[in-house]
Amino acid sequence: MNMEHMILYIVYACTFISLAYIPKNKWREASIAYFFQQCTTWFLGLLTVELDLLEYPVREFANINETSFLFEFLFYPIVGSFFCIYYPRNKSMGKKILYTSAFCTSLTIPEVIVESYTNLINYLKWEWYITWLSLYITLKILWIFYKWFFQLNEKPSPKARD
Repeated sequence: MNMEHMILYIVYACTFISLAYIPKNKWREASIAYFFQQCTTWFLGLLTVELDLLEYPVREFANINETSFLFEFLFYPIVGSFFCIYYPRNKSMGKKILYTSAFCTSLTIPEVIVESYTNLINYLKWEWYITWLSLYITLKILWIFYKWFFQLNEKPSPKARD
């Protein structure tokens, strides 16, 4: 087994194990976030590949789909679920920006390492900061949808300060 397939298996395992950390009372919310994010990443993932911005030389279902099935359909949508259910709703704007930035950074750094040392992803006309920015935007779009869907109000508490 080569390194790329080993990485895929490890990420699959971690992705499925992470589901155990979604509280039972949040499964409905997590599911809605998951499916919304899956639609977003499916479309944007296909778009980036078709525009020759990225390529995935080693991928699952290579004859069917040119994107990364694991990232676009499982991993990132599950990350989006965690993003929403643990979002600091009643905190200051600074903490919300920091929270979103932490998610983006924690996903971008491993991607840059994987891009540099494996054939799982290749940047063609892409840079790490585009990944970071696209993650930030898609997570914020997800949060806007999530807030709308569940009719959540975001009002910082009087104690919420940077």
